[in-house]
Parts: sequence; structure tokens; C-alpha cells
Amino acid sequence: MDSIESEGRRPVARLGNAAHEAVFVLAIDCHTAPGQRHASGASALKTRYTPAAVDLRHAAVVVWLLSWFGMLAAYSASAWGGHVPDCIPHLAGCASISASGRHGAGFFIFKAAMIPAAAFYAVYWLLCDHWLRTCADAPARWRRVMLAVGLVGAAAFVLYATFLGSDGDSYRAMRRYGTVVFFGFTYLAQLLLLYRARALFGDTPLVRAKVILCLAMLAEGLVLGALTYFVANDAWLENLTEWHVASALAFYPFLTWLMWRKTSFAVEFKSPSPPPD
Repeated sequence: MDSIESEGRRPVARLGNAAHEAVFVLAIDCHTAPGQRHASGASALKTRYTPAAVDLRHAAVVVWLLSWFGMLAAYSASAWGGHVPDCIPHLAGCASISASGRHGAGFFIFKAAMIPAAAFYAVYWLLCDHWLRTCADAPARWRRVMLAVGLVGAAAFVLYATFLGSDGDSYRAMRRYGTVVFFGFTYLAQLLLLYRARALFGDTPLVRAKVILCLAMLAEGLVLGALTYFVANDAWLENLTEWHVASALAFYPFLTWLMWRKTSFAVEFKSPSPPPD
């Protein structure tokens, strides 16, 4: 990083050299709570976009869309090919998410969507760290734990998606490890982000939506654990919970994206065209 400049209230980090530089812009107004509008245009933070600018905030939306598309498209392809039963998995639990990505076209669709989604998960957690840090979140240890836990969860997601469909006990163990770590660590990171966002912005509608989402995931997991002692064939219950929790985990970043917009948080990557030879 060659230099850091300040344009008004917006810190700008410039990377590169004189011949071709990339600009990484962070803009945030920590004094405006989510759900509130600025009183006038003069006090609002405006991000100047150019045709070459990429809004990195959309990584959160990409996580949501890729995850949902990957799960549903892989299941549809597997059901079409006769590899899994034909049903609405969110309601019937006829097949697990993993079974949807093991055979046929679903195998390729699942990997093509989920591995990039895991990469965007990592970007998402880095942006969450920047968001809290530029809001002067303290103490910093919660933010650092959130980032570390979230990145481990994203790495475990890659591990799971990579070895899904591979035969062998060692591959099966890595898939199981990746699944448990991804779900557990991602959920913990989301709780930590919720904890810090609530401390910074209060009990806003978006914060309440995150609370409801996290409580719903926890409640469903606890209910599943209790029902396994009373239901003989509980595979469909496990599948049902897996679909619900995975969908909720993927939807959570979209709520964060909405909070970023409400707080005027903006991150963009600019790559101006190089000068002619």
C-alpha cells in the first residue's frame, strides 16, 4: 500500500504505481443509525463511481444468490436425473443437500456455485471487519474473533464442496469435518457480528431481523436434537433442518448488505485504464 489519503470524511487507500493504480475506497457514516435518512444532501456521504469501479459490497449478495442457486439448481438437476427423490426439500426433507451434489449434472453445478460462494464468504467477512473497525467498534477482540472464525468457516466450506462426491473414508471424513466446521463457525461468526452491530446501532429493524434468524436456526437445531430420541427414522428431519439452516446462513449476509446501505458504508475497487503505450 503506497499511500493513504483522506477526501473529506472518506479514507482512500491507493495501491499500485504511477503507471497503473488501483484505488480501494472505504466510506462510512457511523453516526447514522440504520433506518434513518440524512437530513440533507450536504451531510450525506457520496461515493463517486466510475465505469471501472466495482462495488465490493455486493459480495454479500453474491454469497446469498450463489448459495441458494447452487443448492436448488444442483437438487433440481439430480432429481431430473433420478439420483434423488422428487419433492420440495425444504418441506419434505426427501434428500440432503450433499446428496444433491454427488451425481450427474448436480455434481458439477454444486461445485461451480459453492466453491465461488465460499470465496465470497471470505471477502464478506473481511468487509464486515472493515465495517466494524471504521465504526470504531471496541473492544477489538470480538471483531478479530469474528473475522478469524468466519474465515475458518469459509475454508471449511471449500473443503466440503471440493471433496463432495469423492469415494473413500478419508474423503468422507474431510466432508464431515468441513460440514460441521462450516455450519458451526459461520453461525458463531454471525452471532458475533450481530452482537457488535447491536452494540453500535441499537435495536433496529434489521438487527431484530438478524436476531430472529439466528434464534430460528438455534431453535430448529435444538428441536431436531430432541426429536431424534423419539423418531425412529429421522433422516428426513436431519435433511429438513439442513436445508433450513443452510438457507438461513446464506440469507444472513443479505441482511448485512442492507445494513451497509443504511449506514452509508461503501467499498469499491477502481482500476483506471492504463495509459497508452
